[in-house]
Amino acid sequence: MDMSFSSTAPARLYALALKLRPLQYGTLMPFSGELVHGAWLHWLKQTAPEVATWLHDGNRRRFFTCSSLLFPLSPYRMLEAERENTHLPLDPAKVYTLRITLLLGELFPLFYDTLLNFNKQEGKGVRPPFILIGKQHFLLEEVVMDNNEASGWTGFTSIVELSEKVKQLKLGNVESLRLEFASLTTFNRSNTKRGYGTHYARLPLPMYVFPGLVRRWEDIAPPEMVGWVQRERIEQYIQEDGVIVADYDLKTHHVRFTTHVQQGFIGTCKYHLRGPDEETSQETPLTVRQQLLLLAYLAFYCGIGYKTSMGMGRTRII
Repeated sequence: MDMSFSSTAPARLYALALKLRPLQYGTLMPFSGELVHGAWLHWLKQTAPEVATWLHDGNRRRFFTCSSLLFPLSPYRMLEAERENTHLPLDPAKVYTLRITLLLGELFPLFYDTLLNFNKQEGKGVRPPFILIGKQHFLLEEVVMDNNEASGWTGFTSIVELSEKVKQLKLGNVESLRLEFASLTTFNRSNTKRGYGTHYARLPLPMYVFPGLVRRWEDIAPPEMVGWVQRERIEQYIQEDGVIVADYDLKTHHVRFTTHVQQGFIGTCKYHLRGPDEETSQETPLTVRQQLLLLAYLAFYCGIGYKTSMGMGRTRII
């Protein structure tokens, strides 16, 4: 597909909650991010095959994230089931949730148009399954995109709006930032110089969190705004301990993919972003601390770390 697809798309961000109801009783593995990823691409392939192929290509950038299917269970029960890989029952009387984020503005009207087509079919007395996750068919009950939704996991904004929001912030000498890592998070690290191989970092150190978000910013920001976030300044600020871990409530965790066990962590981490701030200019309108806060807001939509398109790294500011 022509790469102009990404460069011409509006820089808008969407976080949607899809309320689903299973067609029949059954079971599903507790962490289904890999299955949801495949199901979402299959759905997209039916509506715009060239877009699905482009998004799935390993050499392309990912412009969406998917959660695992979220069960109406307590967090403790879900974590226990994920650790033990205990398949959970599906009940047609209950509603389950998928969280999808769209980082490419053109994907939202595509999604909206497809929903209209589904509604037309329902109007004719036919209610087809919306999505197939594993071997389980689900109906679509509702789509939620409210910025004030009770769960706090839906919303919409734009790159410009986020940037203007942090631009107006008046920061003290020490600014606190607390992130919640709600689903398994890890960072795929490798050392090619020493030949130590790959490992998965299981702590949200600033040196892992923020440079990865810089890359996502560079993927999706409009060309005229890419320079608002400056990789070198951020890396230097981190190296000089400008941002430090002040508090945390983290635990190691693991989930089962179809072929392997994935290690990582969940929980919360509080960072202190320490001043003083440098002067801004027309070319560099954000201080380095404002840039970090901008990236933290962006993380709500793009996630943090490894395999965010398969249910991992779901993150928000709390």
